[in-house]
Amino acid sequence: MNKLHLVYTPFTGVGLHNGYRGDEWYKYRIELFKQTLLPSLRQQTNQNFIHWLSFRKEEKENPLTKEFLQYLIEIDYHFIVTFNGLIYRDDKFVVNWKGRFWNFGRVLRDCWRDKKINFKLFKEVLIDKNKTLPERLEVSLEGIKRFLQSQGIDKVEWIYLTRIDSDDMFHKLVIQELSTLEPFEGALIFRNGLLYNINTGQLARWEPTTNPPFHTIMFPAKIFFDVEKHLAYMKDFKTHEEIPRIFRTKQLPNGRYCVGVHSKHISTIWNHPFRGKEFDQKDIKSIMVNFIG
Repeated sequence: MNKLHLVYTPFTGVGLHNGYRGDEWYKYRIELFKQTLLPSLRQQTNQNFIHWLSFRKEEKENPLTKEFLQYLIEIDYHFIVTFNGLIYRDDKFVVNWKGRFWNFGRVLRDCWRDKKINFKLFKEVLIDKNKTLPERLEVSLEGIKRFLQSQGIDKVEWIYLTRIDSDDMFHKLVIQELSTLEPFEGALIFRNGLLYNINTGQLARWEPTTNPPFHTIMFPAKIFFDVEKHLAYMKDFKTHEEIPRIFRTKQLPNGRYCVGVHSKHISTIWNHPFRGKEFDQKDIKSIMVNFIG
């Protein structure tokens, strides 16, 4: 089968604060990316993939973005960018009582962290930011298709779309393992992985009771590039936790992903209920060499 593998990372546009928490936060995220996900993908034993980074439109003219992308060009990294926001629903803005309840809790947490009440955040919770998804997705897919045509690699039958955040990591064998699996109309999922404290160097097992935010959705190409068919294929997808409900799935080996936590993480913390047994310091280096070298 003629397959194309896209690794997708949403860089900005996620969550509260209109998906952007200021230039200091943005610069910090870029440095985290260079420390974690970038080396993780650069040391993959199979480099037959394109890394898709998505941003809000506001980041296109930001000097930090230009400097960042120039850096990726200089190291000869195989990537593509879009500036149309997320290509799926932001699960932090699901318009139902449960979604708004959790978002209200996130607002309270942000106010506690900032030591001040931000009334704009409370108003932001009430906005349905996912209404613009069809428009965002259509423009993004058109940009991807034009890029692939310019590279002469648009004649494919299947698109493998792998999601990973900018401060997380994959084991160096993940892309190779994914490439060997025959496509079907469904998704490849992970279960247990690792949790790495970037600030302290601590490492523990990660044993989530829900489906983690790492998955590969396999699209027939004719569906992937058609926005209506694409959205229909994704059904009522709202969050990564729903992937096993929406798709026929195949589970991948455990220990193949690593969640990065740090002082400015907006969701996962080191003392999370999903955290399992912590590794001894003497074992951490030999484990992490498979993720970031």
